[in-house]
Amino acid sequence: MPKKYSQSERENIRKDLIRQAERCLYYKGIGGTSVDELVRAVRIPKGTFYLFYPSKEDLFFDVLHSFRLEMQDGMLSLLQELDENHIVTSLTTVFFHLLKNVYERGIYRLLDEQEMMVISRKSEEDIYKRELGQLLDFFKELFSYFAIDDKDDIAAFSDAFLLIVYSMPCGVRMKEPLSAWKLLLRGLVLQLVGE
Repeated sequence: MPKKYSQSERENIRKDLIRQAERCLYYKGIGGTSVDELVRAVRIPKGTFYLFYPSKEDLFFDVLHSFRLEMQDGMLSLLQELDENHIVTSLTTVFFHLLKNVYERGIYRLLDEQEMMVISRKSEEDIYKRELGQLLDFFKELFSYFAIDDKDDIAAFSDAFLLIVYSMPCGVRMKEPLSAWKLLLRGLVLQLVGE
């Protein structure tokens, strides 16, 4: 008979699973992560995992969804507090915060075609595409915040940001990947503010 968990225990287990899935995502990706590994790290029985998620792929949906919601809340509040006197530095810091989280939490792997194939084999591809689309729309929303009137310009800035994200798998071969990406972001911000 499965153990009954209180609401707070359920919330803690879910948070622990998401945190561990992020670690695994960063180091191994979805395909390299097993349910056995997740439950061992979180210290729950394997059957308990399936009380929360029908598959590991569904857990990774939750990782993506949680990340997007957290970043939306955090980024929009950071943008409200920009230092107008040091706009390039402030904006670079804001966008770097997002980029650093995408990298350190392994979210960039969810944009990889091979990882998408792993997810689509075991879950509803439409849900994944919708969630991923919402994350990409959020990137565009960040750039539209700067009153860029031309939708082509918004798309170009968003795509330039995504190019940095797509370079993240190469980060393991770089000596200082975060510094390199911050430099690229600064150039993007300079273009954005027109300096």
